[in-house]
Amino acid sequence: MSDSHLRPTADPGAEQRAASSGALFTRDGEHFRPTDRARGPWSPDALHGSPVAALIAFCVEQHLHELSSESNNAGGELRIARQTIDLFRPVPYGRLLVEVEPIRTGRRLVVLQSRISCEGKLLTQATTLCLHSDARLGSVGAEHNTEPPPPPAEAIPNRVDRVGNRWVSYPGTLEMRHIVPPGGEHAPVVWIRADAPVLADAPLSPAVRAASIADFVSPFANMQPGRSGYVNADITLHLHRPPVGDWQFLRIVSRGAADGVATAQAVLGDGTGAYGASSAASLINP
Repeated sequence: MSDSHLRPTADPGAEQRAASSGALFTRDGEHFRPTDRARGPWSPDALHGSPVAALIAFCVEQHLHELSSESNNAGGELRIARQTIDLFRPVPYGRLLVEVEPIRTGRRLVVLQSRISCEGKLLTQATTLCLHSDARLGSVGAEHNTEPPPPPAEAIPNRVDRVGNRWVSYPGTLEMRHIVPPGGEHAPVVWIRADAPVLADAPLSPAVRAASIADFVSPFANMQPGRSGYVNADITLHLHRPPVGDWQFLRIVSRGAADGVATAQAVLGDGTGAYGASSAASLINP
């Protein structure tokens, strides 16, 4: 059952505002309609995985706001700690229904299941683990691989333009700067500035910003010159704190592949250091 708070009235000016703001979607009653900004680079009729992940994180946060307003927890908040998205089918450039359903609701832990469907067909399913944070509890233990790389100003600009594409695609509209470019012998390190809100009238939240770049773990880890690469079948995002600022870095820390299957892990961070991680399992694109 879809959430009642995801049922706005129709807004005739939504598409124009979305186009001018670079938003990924517009509202259509209970549904979301993609804008050109959400299209993927492989087909004009399918979405990139990053806008799909951002849409799910956005809807989950809307549900969390509702839960938080109903609870009496003081001194902290419920926030996304882990989100795993299974990409069953390509998400089409169509009228999408997002449903969010609680699986477990507790005082310190909430688990939500999200589904994206189009014309009654299930396309994507996600499980999001939300934990109750409390700044008074602090942090205990060692931290590893958390230092930020050299800043974006010292990196190589690259907008991931797709030569020959006849349509706008999500990667090509992002600003990226390479500390260590993908496709070489060394593990990639890339700064990304994701500036596209899910909706024109909804500010880009820290968790949605992180979800917007988590999907790049697969192409950055698996990119090879002269090869078509891999297509990821999932996206997993872990967050121990909210990101800060516009620029986020993605640092590949592990990659393995055999028999057409690859897995990869990355550290995600901002100018102050790591805030989480992402991973993906992928199939080779023959």
